[in-house]
Amino acid sequence: MISLILDPSLRYPEGGEWYSPDERFPEYRYEHVASKPNPIYRAVRQCFIQAGLDEKHLGTAGWNPLGDFVERGSKVFVLCNFANERRDNERLEDYLSRCTHGSVIRAAIDYLLIAVGENGEVNFGNAPTQFCHWQQVQRDTGADEVEAFYKSQAIPVEAHDLRLFVTDSNSVGAVRKVERRDESDGVHINLNGDSLFAELDEKPGHHYRVMNYNPNRTENFHSDGKHEYVVNRKILEADVIFSIPKLKTHEKVGISCALKGFVGTVAHKDSLPHHRYGAPAEGGDEYPDSRAGIQVLASAYHEKLQQTAPDTTWGSALRVSYRLLKRAIRPWTPVVEGAWWGNDTAWRMVLDLVRIATYCTTDGKMQDKPCRKHLALIDGILGGEGEGPAYPTAVQTGVLLFGDNLPAIDTLNCFLMGFEPEKIPLVSESICLSSHPLLKREFDLEQVVLNGEWKMIESFRNQSPYHFQPSDGWKERLSK
Repeated sequence: MISLILDPSLRYPEGGEWYSPDERFPEYRYEHVASKPNPIYRAVRQCFIQAGLDEKHLGTAGWNPLGDFVERGSKVFVLCNFANERRDNERLEDYLSRCTHGSVIRAAIDYLLIAVGENGEVNFGNAPTQFCHWQQVQRDTGADEVEAFYKSQAIPVEAHDLRLFVTDSNSVGAVRKVERRDESDGVHINLNGDSLFAELDEKPGHHYRVMNYNPNRTENFHSDGKHEYVVNRKILEADVIFSIPKLKTHEKVGISCALKGFVGTVAHKDSLPHHRYGAPAEGGDEYPDSRAGIQVLASAYHEKLQQTAPDTTWGSALRVSYRLLKRAIRPWTPVVEGAWWGNDTAWRMVLDLVRIATYCTTDGKMQDKPCRKHLALIDGILGGEGEGPAYPTAVQTGVLLFGDNLPAIDTLNCFLMGFEPEKIPLVSESICLSSHPLLKREFDLEQVVLNGEWKMIESFRNQSPYHFQPSDGWKERLSK
């Protein structure tokens, strides 16, 4: 069952009051109540109510809506979307359309703490881009207020940056500092033939790449039948992963919602193939064609500079020059870095990660049965259309969506955005995995309750409340 709130009048509350509710609900356990309206807390609560969770205790101090999913004493990791801090010239609405808001995090954690009880554990965070300034993104999203509230209550809820490789750069891309963290926090998982890349292994001539990382390291993770990822240990130590992703478009996989958010579990981003080097005729999916060789030269230049150390004067200067080059050639190269519908790499990487987060033990071994549960609460109060995930344009959608069946959730997200899920491999392929499957229930058993009214998922196909603009590289595929 999926619970969906759709109310375009919803707005994020102002900061300064820890995003506490403005009403003392019977189950609320703290003294602090906000003096200003907080419609988000109330909407998250209503999302759980209309799902019929713990109905017999609703309206009492003992109401525990997440108790059916989260056992007492559990460890829960709340996986947010903190990709990067706000740019100087970025509208606040556009920024909040791409990063999880603190008000949604606060409400979710309050109810998770009820579920885990005194002996449980709840923490939150993710692995943003290597360039992200962690403290700044915490301030920009309001996550710092969430952490401050629990500290004031002596409750050990902390925000965790899951990266093991961090660079500090200025506005033009010059690297000022590189930080390499404790490698023991990373768990290496080699899927080998169980990876969704395995079916490509017999095809010669392709090379996996991640922009802004050394291609040699990426090929060490993914080549000759080896498909290895480095996931932060805190993810695999959790009994439950509670995702709070955004509702937005994505230039490489079409949409970035429940499934795509698992990229935030990875400690070393260079273990994540985002595309294959070159054009399709050469075994790649980096761009549709070479456009008179411009993309070939730009990509080759990027290859060479990424093999230099970023924390050297020469390596830093080369990175600045590439950023300037990319801007200069954009009018002639509308598709770069795998940002189009022909990208046959990124969706495979994402689904590998979701399967790892479902079936992998803390020591990096895949099991036949799930090792942990997944829940998702989509923060679509502001959705993002166009050039997501980094440069979306805000859409006032007022969506909150809760469920435990990730492929079904993202199928519904496609419908809400006005897209056909069959045209987005990340979603369509997530439904039919035979090895380490992700679909918990068939769609004919999955009902949706929308603002109190029961519907089937398929009923949203021709009744999309919104029609998001896809990113440029997906318009040919997704525009109707």
